[in-house]
Amino acid sequence: MTLGKIKEDDFFPNKFWVQLEASEPSESKQEVEPYDFTHFEMLNPTRLRYYFVLDSEPIDVGKFLLGEMSVIQLNPYYTDVSETGFVKWVKEPDNLTLIQTTSTVLANRTSAIEIDGLLNEDFGNIRAIVYDFLPGIPGKVMIAQRLFNLRKDISKVCKGSQNAKNCVCNTGFKGNGIHCIDQDECIEGMPLHCLPDAKCINTYGSYVCQCPNGYEGDGLYSCMDIDECMRDLHQCSPRAACINTLGSYVCTCQFGFFQEGNECRATSIWTPWSPWSLCSVTCGSQNQMRIRICTNPESGMRCEGPTSDLKPCSSLRACPVDGLWSEWSPWSTCTVSCSGIKRRIRVCNNPAPSSGGQSCLGSPEEIAPCNNDNCPVNGMWSPWAPWTLCPLTCGLGVVSRSRHCNNPPPVSGGTPCPGHGYEEGSCGFPMDYCKYVPKPPESIMPGRLIQ
Repeated sequence: MTLGKIKEDDFFPNKFWVQLEASEPSESKQEVEPYDFTHFEMLNPTRLRYYFVLDSEPIDVGKFLLGEMSVIQLNPYYTDVSETGFVKWVKEPDNLTLIQTTSTVLANRTSAIEIDGLLNEDFGNIRAIVYDFLPGIPGKVMIAQRLFNLRKDISKVCKGSQNAKNCVCNTGFKGNGIHCIDQDECIEGMPLHCLPDAKCINTYGSYVCQCPNGYEGDGLYSCMDIDECMRDLHQCSPRAACINTLGSYVCTCQFGFFQEGNECRATSIWTPWSPWSLCSVTCGSQNQMRIRICTNPESGMRCEGPTSDLKPCSSLRACPVDGLWSEWSPWSTCTVSCSGIKRRIRVCNNPAPSSGGQSCLGSPEEIAPCNNDNCPVNGMWSPWAPWTLCPLTCGLGVVSRSRHCNNPPPVSGGTPCPGHGYEEGSCGFPMDYCKYVPKPPESIMPGRLIQ
């Protein structure tokens, strides 16, 4: 989280909080706002919510001995106190907590504070809070603050004036009583030795024994293993089980997952088989199918075995099959050399009728006359053509008619047509009778055949 330009009123007593979500954190930045704590929230904390106070670094004042006088001036560190300004000096505890912190008001309306005859409870954090008027806001509000650290000189104890006769260096320091410097117990020896696995750390005027990582205790008498799993201090994946060890812990992936670095990736396994598909027919043959899926392909693993399975539908009867004719057989040879007959057959087996199917429709046999071009054909006359017109209107004349041997003509040694193809006859009347016959309107009189 990043705060923008910090202003005076962003510092204490503003408290801030951040709420962690169970889902993946968002990359977007959100504005941070001061938070007003309620008693319920302070007494019912959550592990997903963290509170913090934005404060400035304290200004060191001192070091002072017990009984001495200390003067803290605000002006060198803040010079904008107006005539209407109000300065409030407050003694604060060293550690601020969410519970209402008890602060002691030391002085009001002054730009400096003087403490004579310092006591142990006077040392620590002293805050100067400046109040004044701002345009548009009724009443005075906080416009600035400065935090001072009144430090105690723990290196020596003096009885009376500070000189070599009256001052003695405290335990953990060495010197002539006036000038006392820290003694490094870890190098020069210490009253009590740390445990073999503990680390000695020198502090100002003393030392501490620090247990190894994964252990807790004073380092002098005990270093007990920390159960990171029980205290939820581990960094195991939600897919892993935490197993405590001496000084540490191990993460073991749960069943169905495998270790890859610090992550537990899901193992590729088959899903359960799907239900068998339904049979959509009532006769004949059909297969039922079921499938399964290989999960977590991102793991790069492959599942052994097929993804689908088939089995025939049970209790299906055979479907009726209608018969169909086979192809016709070749024609048989003619029974005689000329004007005979030929024969061909077919069979109802393509397929044959079964399971109650219908038989083939039609005849299984076909007969046709032979068409032999070499057989002799006898000639036959065509019908007679009409008689020609009589050429005379009076008297006797001659008429004729004809026919042809082409119905059919004789071929391949067949006999010609019997008889003749031309006939003549007479027409008209004798000249003696012409006078008795009325003239027709035309100039030509048709004749008639005289037998």
